[in-house]
Amino acid sequence: MPLIHVLTTRPRPDMAHAYEGIVQRIAERARSAREKFRWTAHQTIHGARPAYHFVSEAADWTTLATGDLTAVAFVMRLFGSKDGQKVRDEIAACAGERESIIGRDRPDLSCLGDEPELALGRAPFAMVTRLVARPGHQEAVEELVRKIAEAIPKVDEPTRIATSQVVIGPLRSYWTVRPLMSLGDLDAQSMPGDLLTRAFGGGEGGLVYRSGLEAIESSVRTIVALRPELSNMG
Repeated sequence: MPLIHVLTTRPRPDMAHAYEGIVQRIAERARSAREKFRWTAHQTIHGARPAYHFVSEAADWTTLATGDLTAVAFVMRLFGSKDGQKVRDEIAACAGERESIIGRDRPDLSCLGDEPELALGRAPFAMVTRLVARPGHQEAVEELVRKIAEAIPKVDEPTRIATSQVVIGPLRSYWTVRPLMSLGDLDAQSMPGDLLTRAFGGGEGGLVYRSGLEAIESSVRTIVALRPELSNMG
């Protein structure tokens, strides 16, 4: 199954503009050099503190190791040793928080429809939900997400969902992505509890929803915007 690397950064607030400029230079250099390592950049706009998320996908661990937006080898490959060191120093000057996690694709918990690329980072916006299961309750959390994915085509819900499970990082964690062409798409979309009730009735749907919520240790929902100028999408 494909591996998905998500690098989340929060530069110092006073250095955010400079940080974007550095990343844009890296992305421009990667595109002009036809760099094979691809990533999409996203910025949190609602639901949490501002952050940048750089998402890349690889077929296996060997391929994943060949690219990393902040890796020394990658920067040096693009800019050479002298200029590459300058770029690294500039990034360090903007340093704030950083989190790197790796997940694996869970198609059994997803509903991608006819345009799966939208759920893989190409949509202008996305609603992202991060879930952490309570110890021993992952099965109930997975059943909740699975039923949501099953409900979407059952009631012709105008949305899609892609689910990944963390394998390096905070274990017992999952994230789901709902691609959005505009924030207005949310006006026509149901929240999980209502969606399950419509698809499976108040009995089964309600039970799955309540059991799933009880199995969740924590959850965070955010909306992110695609930043093409900070990406190397090919």
